[in-house]
Amino acid sequence: MIKFVGTVFSILVISFLIVANCPAQIFFEDDFESGEIDTNKWQPTGGWSIVDADGPEELGKYVLYIDGGEAGISVINTFENIQYEADFRSGTGYSGFVFRAQDTANNFYMHQISVTGSGHTPNNVRWHRKVAGAWNVEAIPFMNGVTLDIDIWYHVRFVVEGYSFKVWVVDLEKLDTEPMVQIGEWEDADENYRTGAIGFRASGGEVMEYDNIIVGDIGFSEAVEPGEKLSAAWGE
Repeated sequence: MIKFVGTVFSILVISFLIVANCPAQIFFEDDFESGEIDTNKWQPTGGWSIVDADGPEELGKYVLYIDGGEAGISVINTFENIQYEADFRSGTGYSGFVFRAQDTANNFYMHQISVTGSGHTPNNVRWHRKVAGAWNVEAIPFMNGVTLDIDIWYHVRFVVEGYSFKVWVVDLEKLDTEPMVQIGEWEDADENYRTGAIGFRASGGEVMEYDNIIVGDIGFSEAVEPGEKLSAAWGE
């Protein structure tokens, strides 16, 4: 019996060490540097296009530009508990991030970062659910006294776990030197969608840009050293 217990304990310890040392996985990424929308990755709308980057060097040569068109989503539709990172800029006040989409029209979460100059609830996270075509929105002011502006590039991190969503931001040009600041937290008490696609949504008249999209296990970027460019670390 003692020998058996010792063997089981050894197996458990070895299993724990193997799991503990497994690197976090990256599930999806796109920096749009091909200059084209990759339809193996995306189901775009007519409002999507690739344009020359206009901003910090982290953007590379091209970015995704969206002018209306409603929701476009990823081909992968099985994302569940994830950490999602991206660079974004709003041209008209809103940037709409889609999560756990079941389709492009009627069933998904869509969380807008509403910045100074937007037409409704500026400097709020506008947490949306769209269920069977019906919208429900809860606008909550940014945490920690944060304000964000139109035409400025920011880096965003969403952590999605269970039915909880948390979001942090930092000025993209300060990504290497300043910590990200949490601006929002929300939970879907109705527990509508457990898995689904990611994407972006822009209604008529809304203009926004995105770059350096990456989705992985929660905590995947914690190993990045201060001052090290995230794009380089992810590539390794």
